[in-house]
Amino acid sequence: MTHTADNPAAVRRTRLSLLVLFALFAAPVVVAWLVFYVFPDWRPSGTSNHGELVTPARPLPEFRLGTLDGDPLDRSFLRGKWTFVYLAQGPCDEACVQVLYKIRQVRLSQGKDIDRLQRLMLWDAAGQDAGARRDLAAHFPGQVVALLDGGATALIDAFRIDARPPLQARRIYLVDPLGNLMMSYAADADPRGIIKDLHRLLKYSGLG
Repeated sequence: MTHTADNPAAVRRTRLSLLVLFALFAAPVVVAWLVFYVFPDWRPSGTSNHGELVTPARPLPEFRLGTLDGDPLDRSFLRGKWTFVYLAQGPCDEACVQVLYKIRQVRLSQGKDIDRLQRLMLWDAAGQDAGARRDLAAHFPGQVVALLDGGATALIDAFRIDARPPLQARRIYLVDPLGNLMMSYAADADPRGIIKDLHRLLKYSGLG
């Protein structure tokens, strides 16, 4: 019997098959990205109504966190769906609540595509008592909240868009179904612009 490792042609076929499988999986996101950004008619205008493209798309690192519900959460959570991510530190004040509400409403606006979207809050909740955590969960059912700890430095840094620390930037981030950070929005971005961007991405992407 000839082993695959001893057969160069078989090795090449195996590698080609893996490349084809990867291409089939990644192609919908790539096509959506190209249609949305490369053609001038679809390019964001740079106003507060549209997101800022992360170029190149940034793969998020592996992580292991716990949620408010006590469940484990890792990078696999980002696979297969488009994910809105919001980073927060300390009390979830009025500004924080407004951002979470905006993200919820944008997701609800997607109609039949609503299940292709999910919401994740990365929260450095040090000093926040159990009551504050329960209140947040009660006000935003379905909002996944992962608690940050000292081992999440690499994950937090991956969301750095400018000189501001991500936990203080109060930005809304969009992660694609492959786990890549691809867009960000200012906290005060017009939700109509976010909805418009998202509608186009979902229309041209077969993933999520």
